Amino acid sequence: MKRTITTVLLLLTIGLCKAQTDYSKSLSGVEWVKITSKSNVTVMVHDKNEILIKGTQKARSSEKAKGLRLVGVGGTVNTNVGFNVVQEGNDLIVTNLRKNESAKIYLPKNQKIAVTSTWNGGISIDGFNNEVEATCELNGGMMLNNISGPLTANTLNGQIDVIFDNISQGSPTSLNSTNGAIDVSLPGNTGADISMSSWNGDMYSNFDIKSSSGDNGLRKVSSRKTNGTINGGGVSISLKSTNGNIYLRKN
Repeated sequence: MKRTITTVLLLLTIGLCKAQTDYSKSLSGVEWVKITSKSNVTVMVHDKNEILIKGTQKARSSEKAKGLRLVGVGGTVNTNVGFNVVQEGNDLIVTNLRKNESAKIYLPKNQKIAVTSTWNGGISIDGFNNEVEATCELNGGMMLNNISGPLTANTLNGQIDVIFDNISQGSPTSLNSTNGAIDVSLPGNTGADISMSSWNGDMYSNFDIKSSSGDNGLRKVSSRKTNGTINGGGVSISLKSTNGNIYLRKN
């Protein structure tokens, strides 16, 4: 009996391993990688000049779908991981065609990336030191970690959390959330021109922007809008939330 159970488990494991496949493509000649997904998407760095999409267990197709290819707004699947990947000029367009299957994608850390979640999906981005654009079009939040920007981020019904390990002084950074908080951490010596506004929320910072009282080392700086500089000024950083608090803190 034990032997039978062991054999079954082994066959199941082998089956899962076979079902898990990866897709890779050279990034030679690519300036921007533009990713769109209907579900959660995670983008991380690796040390190769290629895109790597980690495969998950393939979604089972119905009997009626046998012999047919998955199609969607982003085109027809042309990879073994449920994605459509095409190069248009200097852009690599990467579309997850599976509505309920998360994506895990690896790129070089200096790659310019634009990531969009179109419906009920979150975005996680870690480790990039070049331009990043991130958009959750509806009902999704985002977490960006160890980035330097410039960053443009937008959410509808979702929170934005960002931890900068450094911040580019070359171009502005802009974060905008409708119905969600914004929480940004910067190195303590960052020089920046800060603009913060929240229509129905409060704003807090432990940078020396404006003196007033607060809790936990974070001072409430105004009721709706504030502009100022930190560490003598520098790159423009704009933080806007319609219905959510804003937190600007030192790393």
